[in-house]
Amino acid sequence: MNDLLQRLDRDHRRLEQLLGLLEGLLDEFRDGLEPDYELMCELMEYMIDYADQVHHPSEDLIFERVLAQEGSGHALLQQLIQQHEALGQVNRRFKESLEGIVHEEVLRRDEVERRGRALIAQLREHMRIEDEQAFPLADACLPEAVWSELLAAAPKAQDPVFGQDDPLRFRAILRQLKGMHEV
Repeated sequence: MNDLLQRLDRDHRRLEQLLGLLEGLLDEFRDGLEPDYELMCELMEYMIDYADQVHHPSEDLIFERVLAQEGSGHALLQQLIQQHEALGQVNRRFKESLEGIVHEEVLRRDEVERRGRALIAQLREHMRIEDEQAFPLADACLPEAVWSELLAAAPKAQDPVFGQDDPLRFRAILRQLKGMHEV
């Protein structure tokens, strides 16, 4: 597997870890507890700032290059590109709901939880399709020279949680991940 696909695969594993954290916080929320809203907001900020601005655009570069060629899988890749835009909107709406709770707006708990669980389900299904279908398709039909071009064109931002830590912006996530690894 080439460097760009390895990076995207690693991103998916890390995103899954963060979705697990979010799922646990939603379980607390469902049970009537007050989860760590700072952590929830940071998780969504990470999704918006890294997944939506770096990860998905990198995937779009790959999918668009495959779409420029003759072959199968075009409908699937077009669907995934469209989902990237939709996921970005869902991420922002859910983050706004969480910020509303923090600012004591009156929001229905069941509706906020439903939005969060829908987001998690959509992201997991999206990543599963990419891992099982889109990435293997791209890997099979793009030559090595194209992969080098794609890697050079892909956004270069460091992952602010798993790469070069940003302890000021993501301190709740980093604290939670550090606590998980100490167990």
